[in-house]
Amino acid sequence: MFNSVLKSAIVALLFCSSLLGADKPQLLFYCGITMVKPMQLIASQFEKNNNCTVKIIQGGSEDLYDSLKLSKTGDLYLPGLDKYIKEYKKDGFFKTEAYVGFNQAAIFVKKGNPKKIKNLESLINPKIGVVLCNPDSGSIGKATKALIISYKDENFFNRAFDAALEIGTDSRSLNASLLKPEIDMTINWKASGETIESLNHITMINIPEKYAPKQNLVLTTLSFSKNQDLAKKFVNYASSKDGAMIMKRYGFR
Repeated sequence: MFNSVLKSAIVALLFCSSLLGADKPQLLFYCGITMVKPMQLIASQFEKNNNCTVKIIQGGSEDLYDSLKLSKTGDLYLPGLDKYIKEYKKDGFFKTEAYVGFNQAAIFVKKGNPKKIKNLESLINPKIGVVLCNPDSGSIGKATKALIISYKDENFFNRAFDAALEIGTDSRSLNASLLKPEIDMTINWKASGETIESLNHITMINIPEKYAPKQNLVLTTLSFSKNQDLAKKFVNYASSKDGAMIMKRYGFR
């Protein structure tokens, strides 16, 4: 279903753009929430170097794709998993693609790990309050489902999902829930736990890579972009050495 909040945001951005006139070219960028901060900095540098404006729409990767698919509006898309690029390539909306880093999932617990959580078995421990991401919303939800099934099986995932006290929509909502006294544990992207806001209240526990493999981040231009050359230039800048340094600064290896 077309996310109404995202739809409203797109309409508002287009309306503001029309008021501003055509003195500067503009790019509309659909960006997964976990990557927003480094991409905002990359976009800021790009705007200065190219006398343009980059408007970022942030949200869960699945919701973002549904939005661009139905609106046929925008220039760039960066989901939290390259699986979205591979899965939806058949729709014909992706054009120039580039790798801009990778992320990896980990167990997040309260600072200092007061409940002594060690591994994924705690997901079904009735004494542990868990929040998990909806696998049909954010990229971390899809990755969480895959890694839990890899760890055990689909039955274990269903048990963990049913036992969760909350179901989040994206990496940001998971970290916010971990601040609640009743929530002890979640699974989230490592990069979202390395921000200044997260370091004060989160401890990360690594998950073996055979269950939580590194996930490539692929940025793509959109086939219906009205600024193809500029969008391609942005992809090239984001995947350059300068872009990689910014991504690394925000925890993306």
